[in-house]
Amino acid sequence: MIRSQSAITDQERSTRRADVDESLATLKLEGLEPCAETQSLGQRYIDGELTVMELGAEIRLLNARNFRPVSLSRD
Repeated sequence: MIRSQSAITDQERSTRRADVDESLATLKLEGLEPCAETQSLGQRYIDGELTVMELGAEIRLLNARNFRPVSLSRD
């Protein structure tokens, strides 16, 4: 697991919270319900424990553990 421990400002925390809230709302609009682990990763990002790159990597690892790969046609 990737870990980052940099302090963030209140403004950055607010921006991150808005970004996570928007992402979760988009999932819900698509009929998906984010699991507790996904929500926990979002909170770790908001709290400054993860960078956006680390968050993406953690989400990809979570998806790889929980879902099989999907082949997409290039046609």
